[in-house]
Amino acid sequence: MQKILACLSPSPSNPKILSAAADMAGKDAELIALFVETPDFSRLAKSEQQRLEENILVAKQLGAAIHTVSGDDIAFQIAEYARLSGIQKIVLGQSEMRPSLFTSQTSLPDTLVKYLPDAEIHIIPDCRRPIYFPRQHASVSTGRIGRDILVTSVMLMAATCMGMLLYGAKFSNSSIMMVYLLGVLLIAVITSQRMYSIVASVAALFIFNFFFVQPRYSLKAYESGYPVSFLVMFLTAVIAGTLANQLKQNAHQSAWAAFRTKIISDTDQLLAKAKSREEILQICVRQSAILLKREAVLYEPNENGFIVRCTVPADMDRGVNPDHLLQEVYRTGQARNWCYPVHVQENTYALLYIAEQDPPPELASLSTLTSVLGECALALENEKNAREKKEAAVLAENERVRANLLRSISHDLRTPLMSISGNAGALLNNGERCSERTRHEKSEAEILKEMEKLGM
Repeated sequence: MQKILACLSPSPSNPKILSAAADMAGKDAELIALFVETPDFSRLAKSEQQRLEENILVAKQLGAAIHTVSGDDIAFQIAEYARLSGIQKIVLGQSEMRPSLFTSQTSLPDTLVKYLPDAEIHIIPDCRRPIYFPRQHASVSTGRIGRDILVTSVMLMAATCMGMLLYGAKFSNSSIMMVYLLGVLLIAVITSQRMYSIVASVAALFIFNFFFVQPRYSLKAYESGYPVSFLVMFLTAVIAGTLANQLKQNAHQSAWAAFRTKIISDTDQLLAKAKSREEILQICVRQSAILLKREAVLYEPNENGFIVRCTVPADMDRGVNPDHLLQEVYRTGQARNWCYPVHVQENTYALLYIAEQDPPPELASLSTLTSVLGECALALENEKNAREKKEAAVLAENERVRANLLRSISHDLRTPLMSISGNAGALLNNGERCSERTRHEKSEAEILKEMEKLGM
């Protein structure tokens, strides 16, 4: 079957791109919606992340399969996914990638053409909207800001003290520069934002000039070669700090990917050992809570509405039962406002409600949650089928025993009843020919004989 790939993004025009891809796919092709989770995704504003969730919902309503990959090069990740999946048609918008200072200024479609020269790339323009640039939130805790400022200050002071020791030992200024470069690298690794490494690069430049360049203890430099050295030092520190920050973010993404993979593996192992429906439901809510690091409630539908089956933690305050939300999710089979169905096709076995907290979970974690719920739904389906099969086997066995009993009883009663019936017929037909005593003796003897046969 032919596959068509549509790119997911928080862009307001993304639903138009998804609709165009769905029209192209029709009923003869499989539609795949791909989102590339970059290191900057966690810093997106809450409104941007909410819009992305809405776009994902639109993709699901259009029948698309949602997939997520991680990386800092959007074009390369899309191209690799398309190449490995055998996709030859890609649909995206005009401005799906925002160029930056350290990335290529080439547009995403042009870059994809270089990576996939044989693929069909369809660009959906939207002249009614301005060029979209994702907004980043600035909600950083005061404690984290103070910690990062303290780390930056301590590292610069330590580099300066080390530089003083090297200067006193008659080391060259290039060796002292390396000390400051090392400090900037450590700042980039330890702090949470790239801004601190850039500020540290500028501060290190002025500190080095003030303490170690003649004339010392001033910001003047008499030698003509020092401006070039300063520029090289600054660019080296900025680039090294940026690369260190990217490596740290990639390591963070790799750690989260390993964590999500472990959650899926643990879920499969636990479900394989589960022996009852209650155990499966407990595994479902517990693994979901561990994955998203949030409180969770699992509701089960019954004839009177929805009942709380299990919670994590067990003593959590469930709050108000969102019955209207549960009814909508149960009816549509689509996730809404942190409520997720545990279903297989048209059969919904439970509803998982996650406590909403900031920051919102990563999209890859939500995709993993869908996989976990799918595994639990399959386990519930198998448990239901096994239970129904066992009940059917019990009914069949009961029916077999009943039939055997009836056959045994009918066989044991058939011969005596036939003898009694024959004697009764003989008495009725020839009774006037026999004396009263003969009839009485014959009837009594026959009845006793037949009762002995019956064990009476």
